[in-house]
Amino acid sequence: MHSHQNTMIRRLLAHSYLILLPTQTTSSFIFLPRHHLLIRSTMPAAHRRSARLKGQSPSSSFSALPQKRSTSSDNNNDYSSMKVVELKDMLKKRGLPVSGIKSDLIERLTTSADCSIAAAADKPKRVKAATAKSTTSSSNKKSSSTEESYCLPRTREHQLPSFTVIGVDEAGRGPLAGPVVAAAAIVPTNIAGIIDSKKITKEEERERLYELLIASPDIRYAVAVVSAKRIDEINILQATLEGMRMAVEGVMGVRTVTNGDNVASAERMEVSYIVTGGVDDDDDVATAKATTTDNASSYYALIDGNKIPKEMSCESESMTKGDGREYSIGAASILAKVTRDRLMHQYDKMYPEYNLSQHKGYPTAAHMSAVGKFGASPIHRRTFAPLKHWEFDKNGKIIGDKKS
Repeated sequence: MHSHQNTMIRRLLAHSYLILLPTQTTSSFIFLPRHHLLIRSTMPAAHRRSARLKGQSPSSSFSALPQKRSTSSDNNNDYSSMKVVELKDMLKKRGLPVSGIKSDLIERLTTSADCSIAAAADKPKRVKAATAKSTTSSSNKKSSSTEESYCLPRTREHQLPSFTVIGVDEAGRGPLAGPVVAAAAIVPTNIAGIIDSKKITKEEERERLYELLIASPDIRYAVAVVSAKRIDEINILQATLEGMRMAVEGVMGVRTVTNGDNVASAERMEVSYIVTGGVDDDDDVATAKATTTDNASSYYALIDGNKIPKEMSCESESMTKGDGREYSIGAASILAKVTRDRLMHQYDKMYPEYNLSQHKGYPTAAHMSAVGKFGASPIHRRTFAPLKHWEFDKNGKIIGDKKS
């Protein structure tokens, strides 16, 4: 019996650490496997409580031993022990989608955490680019830093390793006034805070992220502006799809800017146009775009919504609520939203009676009251209710209801 015990002890000593655990009443020891570097205190519960009250660490006696670093697999293990409702609550706080089974939720949380780490490493390079547009107070900056801790995952993009993925989204389908704007973007760099633009409630935060996006390495993007006139001609759905197709063609180099005018402006009178960007200052824009046109088969567009525009120049896929699920689409949503908001601020100076900077053309009570008083401006969508039910004179004044 003793011989068997001695053999067992020798085997344990060969593969373990022998650790003495002194207490107030007795001394004992444990065998700790050599590969196990995480130390858990075996002090009696009363002693641990006493140590905490004295401000001491219960396991401070063993702090010299190496500690295991946290990894993504550790995070997975932590998330696995959580309930689904807890995982969904974490996702909501990060502005991420909550659909799917538990494994989907864990993957989304892990991916977003990795994105946060990557973005934090890149952030110093892009802080200068955002400085000019940042007007937030110190309290806003504190809340913004919390909001930007995570970003959307690249789940679908990672399933398409042989393609260059283009994210596509729009802004401005619902308003009574102003254009609908579509954006397409290739964004190789992870930027913390990139989520669905509709969930970023502060305009200053959207502006900041926009500046980080357009300054990020190797980004290519295009924004299509489709006017109210074009919307009235072909309806809002077709105008949106047309804008999405134009934006993708702009990123691919299939479509170029009009007469070299590469700025979105309220003063532009075209029915629709595109603005492109993202090439480094040292590169020639025309040369950079020419290299993309010859190989359309290498691109894959992920489009927010449930419809794909006709005659797309590359392979495409629609994704319902994609702006809240996929990184590249979320990035495109911010580009589209900020571009349109800037245009509406410019239109506000042209038509101050409507207060367009406040509501961005959406049918608020104040906006509808202004339309009733001043009529419709040139940027109002006459095919949208209630405007479509009214007759206007050549100056936009309401002269009565349309005859049925």
